[in-house]
Amino acid sequence: MKRTWRLNDTLLTEVSLRDQITQTLTNDFTENEMDDVSDMTVWEAHKSVIRGKLIQLASQRKKEAGRLMSELIDQINTPETQHKRSQVEDTYKELLEARRQLHTLLLQRHLRQLRRSKGFFYLHANKGGKLLAHMLKGQQQPAQVHKLKLQGVTTTQHLERIANEFLNYYSSLYDTHKQGDEHERTKRDRIEHFI
Repeated sequence: MKRTWRLNDTLLTEVSLRDQITQTLTNDFTENEMDDVSDMTVWEAHKSVIRGKLIQLASQRKKEAGRLMSELIDQINTPETQHKRSQVEDTYKELLEARRQLHTLLLQRHLRQLRRSKGFFYLHANKGGKLLAHMLKGQQQPAQVHKLKLQGVTTTQHLERIANEFLNYYSSLYDTHKQGDEHERTKRDRIEHFI
């Protein structure tokens, strides 16, 4: 299955990235302004250029976030070992600051994932498809009985014995002949006669 490209809307919130996108837009339109090329062709080319620029910016941003996270983890590990040895207040403050920055970075990542999953559920929640099938798969109980406790203490796993036990139970439950009620017998006789 081919994945379709989706705009990372958080790229548009940062002013520096938005300026780069605007600059790319203006440059692309000025460079490709030709009289002999149709407007539709220019527009299709423009969409490809801007999509490539957005993918480039998203990739740079992702690499930067990964680098920042590894730096923060290193900044946490070093003061942590120093603080365990010396119990100095300055290293503790440095450790807390690095942990706070890491927490902020992880929180941003989780919020972005939450926004994407909310959008996905909003789009697919009321439709029958893979999402609904996957959600119902875990909720369904197995319908087949694999083991049954017989009238005594013994249990069985043989399918024929299980089927016979169910047959005996429901036959005795719904058998009106054993109840001895004359009215029920006449009802049954009338039903059988009708059929």
